[in-house]
Amino acid sequence: MASQLQKLPPATQNVLKLAACIGNQFDLATLAIVSEQTELEIATILWKALQEGLVIPLNQVYKFYQDSSLVIGHLSLENSEQKTIYKFLHDRVQQAAYSLIPKDEKQPVHLKIGRLLLNKTPEAKREERIFEIVGQLNMAIELMTQLTERQALAQFNWIASCKAKAATAYAVALEYANVGIRLLNEALWQNQYKLTLALHQVATEVAYLSGDLEQMETFANKVLSYAKTPLDRVSVYEVKIEAFTAQGQLADAIAAALTILQQLGVELPADPKQEDVAAAFQSVSDAIGDRLPAELLDLPETTDENVLAVARILTSAAPSAYLFEPLLYILVVLRKVYLSVVYGNGPTSTFGYVSYGILMCGAIKNLELGYEFGQLALDLLSHIQNSELTAKIFCLVYSFIRHWKMHLRETLHPLQNAYASGLDVGDLAFAGYSTHVYGFYSYYAGQNLTQLELEIAEYCEALKHLKQTVALAYCQLLRQVLLNLMGHGDDVVTLSGVAYNEQHQVIFYEATGDRNGLAFLWINKLVLSYLFSRFALAADSAEQARQHLDTVSAYIHVPIFHFYESLTYLALLPQCSATEQQQMGERIAANQAKLKDWAIHAPMNFQHKYDLVEAERYRVLGQRGEAIEYYDRAIAGAKEHGYIQEEALANELAAKFYLEWGKARIAQDYMIEAYYGYARWGSPAKIADLEQRYPKLLTSILQQERSALWLKETVFAGSIVTSTSSSSSVSNYLDLSAILKASQTLSGEIELDKLLSTLLHTVIQTAGADKCVLMVLEEDCLMVQASAKLVSLQEKRVFQIDSHVQQTPQPLQESCEVPISPINTVKRSLQSLVITNATEHPQFAIDPYIERQQPKSILCSPILHQGKLLGILYLENNLATGAFTRDRVELLNLLCAQAAISLENARLYQQAQQALVDLQHAQLQIVQSEKMSALGNLVAGVAHEINNPVGFIAGNLQPALDYIKDTFGLIDLYQQEYPNPSKEIQDEMEAIDWEYIREDLPKLVDSMKLGVQRIRDISTSLRTFSRTDKDYKVPFNLHEGIDSTILILKHRLKASESRPAIEVVKNYDHLPPIECFPGQLNQVFMNILANAIDSLEESFVKYKVSSANKKIPTITIRTYLTSSCSAQQMTHPRDNSVVIQIQDNGIGMTDEVKQKIFEHLFTTKAVGKGTGLGLAIARQIVVEKHNGKLSVNSVLGQGTEFCIELPA
Repeated sequence: MASQLQKLPPATQNVLKLAACIGNQFDLATLAIVSEQTELEIATILWKALQEGLVIPLNQVYKFYQDSSLVIGHLSLENSEQKTIYKFLHDRVQQAAYSLIPKDEKQPVHLKIGRLLLNKTPEAKREERIFEIVGQLNMAIELMTQLTERQALAQFNWIASCKAKAATAYAVALEYANVGIRLLNEALWQNQYKLTLALHQVATEVAYLSGDLEQMETFANKVLSYAKTPLDRVSVYEVKIEAFTAQGQLADAIAAALTILQQLGVELPADPKQEDVAAAFQSVSDAIGDRLPAELLDLPETTDENVLAVARILTSAAPSAYLFEPLLYILVVLRKVYLSVVYGNGPTSTFGYVSYGILMCGAIKNLELGYEFGQLALDLLSHIQNSELTAKIFCLVYSFIRHWKMHLRETLHPLQNAYASGLDVGDLAFAGYSTHVYGFYSYYAGQNLTQLELEIAEYCEALKHLKQTVALAYCQLLRQVLLNLMGHGDDVVTLSGVAYNEQHQVIFYEATGDRNGLAFLWINKLVLSYLFSRFALAADSAEQARQHLDTVSAYIHVPIFHFYESLTYLALLPQCSATEQQQMGERIAANQAKLKDWAIHAPMNFQHKYDLVEAERYRVLGQRGEAIEYYDRAIAGAKEHGYIQEEALANELAAKFYLEWGKARIAQDYMIEAYYGYARWGSPAKIADLEQRYPKLLTSILQQERSALWLKETVFAGSIVTSTSSSSSVSNYLDLSAILKASQTLSGEIELDKLLSTLLHTVIQTAGADKCVLMVLEEDCLMVQASAKLVSLQEKRVFQIDSHVQQTPQPLQESCEVPISPINTVKRSLQSLVITNATEHPQFAIDPYIERQQPKSILCSPILHQGKLLGILYLENNLATGAFTRDRVELLNLLCAQAAISLENARLYQQAQQALVDLQHAQLQIVQSEKMSALGNLVAGVAHEINNPVGFIAGNLQPALDYIKDTFGLIDLYQQEYPNPSKEIQDEMEAIDWEYIREDLPKLVDSMKLGVQRIRDISTSLRTFSRTDKDYKVPFNLHEGIDSTILILKHRLKASESRPAIEVVKNYDHLPPIECFPGQLNQVFMNILANAIDSLEESFVKYKVSSANKKIPTITIRTYLTSSCSAQQMTHPRDNSVVIQIQDNGIGMTDEVKQKIFEHLFTTKAVGKGTGLGLAIARQIVVEKHNGKLSVNSVLGQGTEFCIELPA
């Protein structure tokens, strides 16, 4: 490769060497600077490399330099914002070019490039190019001997480090900080204190964020040794406190916080007492007075640096205090709130308010006030727009406050957002806290265990990488709980296995003082022990957990604890002594009082828990009537709100209640419901537990290995059922409730696709089939519409129903999924057909499908509505002959009767919905067309009204100029005849500056001519935009149409408060007029350009980024003939086509949005701001009316390009 480069002209080689120093990609302007030549000269020199294919252009601007007429006419593009960008064909080409520079010249070359870039870049724009400048100079540090230059480079490295940190490139940021520090020496702590301090501060932070704790400690110690004031130490102490907390060194974190607070003038006791807390509460209460929480949003903004520093340290110290010393945590929170109320709101006031809300919800039990302070924190966060606090506030509000008034499940998505936000801004601690809370809350909310375990495993890996030890341990605890429930633990109630070791963790938690971790551990052991009837162990775990309950006072774990503690004591109560019974009874009563109060505020979370404890309490008291009522209440409540595991538990306890009463038949129904509930939850271990302890109650579903498929209420795709039974007989028992529930399920579906999926699931689950296929009758032809089959998962007896609804039904004769001959028999007879042994049937055994697949049992049943055939259900069983008994056929006939009614209703509903959609589309298209027509008429009217007075002015300007010339001639003649005017005339001539008027007046009239011509041009553009289409196509200049549309939108391109002006870059090729409907194409241009402007505005407004930190919003319009473009420009260009590309550098769009962008009524805009018609109509105009193509290419965060291709 190097030898190939050496064949190029020497000038080209030299330029490529410099380009290689810049990088794999480079722009012409930068290359011109570092080579000290003009852009035109460099472009000419590079041309040979382009011809050889060693360098390729990344845009079309390079062509400008190939056209000498353009260069002469425009001089150059050096002052243009449009850059000419190239890249090396391959990294090896760049490396070869770089190798041409002798080793001893490399550093001098980099130094020269860096200095040229630095000197040629205006100071105001240096930060934009800081990585380029620093990248070059850093490679030549050894050659920089002057102290001032080294100090300047250290400053640039600090800027680069801060910029890289803001982009979450922490390793890169650390590298820049290290270089900057190496450029300075110890003496500069005195001579360049601010710069040296700043470099060490950012180095400390990015070293922590990069996971390099050793470097972090080194940099932090330097700051603590040399910092002149406590304020200069604050940022380093923040990092140290967070690092200690993340590693579980809670005592060290608190000691560091108390040290810096003392230096800042704030004394907090290391071992606080209740009286300290009471005094602090009183201070806050006095400061707030009678103001409502919402009123605190309007407090003035504090500017006191010391107050702000104290608030930052308190914010950093809060997590470790919460985990280690609850009373100290309360003092930290109260001091935070006090500072905000007394001195005004600051950036971290949100943290104080949300923490105060947590205290209200937890320790004080004032849920309403706590909720209001949580809302205040969210409102203030929205008001101050500080993304660095989002992770903290979202994590705290949705971990500790929201579940007291809203469904627990509604906290999950915000907690995931908190994790993502924490990663974005480097708040790794709260990113970690958000993960474990999300996991536990998903678990307690009844999420499927299998799916949740996969999620938590991924979070564990992420937390390992982030070195968040505390959060990792909590996530590992949860994962072990999930694995135990899924049957992957040696002992289901011992939390030791592949993810966690409870013995080691107890020692660690006690050694580090992490009482939070101990609370989590013992609460989860309590739950597991109770679920698996290890009641003595559950009671011991409850006692252990109660000792640490104050550390988790506002978590959902607290109600969970009280719920399971009460259930445990009620299970043990009959075997206990009178004294123990009294003590347990008092605990149960106290727990119930709490649950009852919580249920008032959030019945969706707590009412069914209260009801289940009440049911158990009445069971123990022997009050069976009340027990029955409360069991059913608990079951219904848990089911209604999606707590699947607690619904299963309530059914299990009700079954035990009826079994003790001697009502085995009723007990069986409840136990079967419990069995399937635990199956839907995804807990094979609990299913096995029920099978072992209650085999008689579960006889009907344990008689064959796959009988768990007869699940009565699981009618959704992807349900998983586990069975560990080995029995082989099939029950002939027909459960009337199963028929009723299945029928209700079908009658409740009205959308056709959902109905078909539900029907197939219900049929497989009730009929004992491996496979089910639905055929519908269309114009006397059976079409395969949907199918479902049973698939086995993993090595266990775990089965899943996979279903598929075909959007385009397949004719029966073309299908390979079913045997055709028996289905045709059913079609003719309209009666069910049962084949007990298909492979030996004298009539059907020769069917190609049966010969190929060898099914054992087959059942075909017609779906009839008022005697009319709607479809046929085909079922098969591949394991047993005679699988479809008379009872099963009768059940299927009942289901088919309901299915016929539901199918007919669904079809009618689908037809009505489609008719409604068609009507809405037609109405909206009319509205859109009328809107564009009205805009065209308005524009045409404006153009007409402008033309008349402008024509009058234009027509009189030339006569006026002639009159002026005649007047000047007359004055000249007068001056010749009377060379000595009177003094009055001379004075007046001086007063009016006659000589200036004589010179300027003709110029003034000429300017008026230009202005009139400009108005005429605008009027012409307006008429071009508003032209009315005829019934046939006419020749049209596309550039005129685009320019006229830009003129209409010109007011939207101007700068606004939220963004700078939008720049429109036009790269027009020479296009011939094309035959088209001009008005319709103008509508297409209008829709695409307006959307581009919307996208650019959203990129500024949505992300709240200042204009100074944002790239210039740009719309680029390119036009060309396919005959003049390369294959890179068009993926599938047509012959003789005109291409218009309209590109913006806005927010771009996701793949999901791209798939739907041209659909009718699809819009990403807010309600009232978009109809979802513009682009759909645009595509209709381009494709249907002009036989063209309209496509979109977009990358999220980088922009969007629409490409219109029209026949030339």
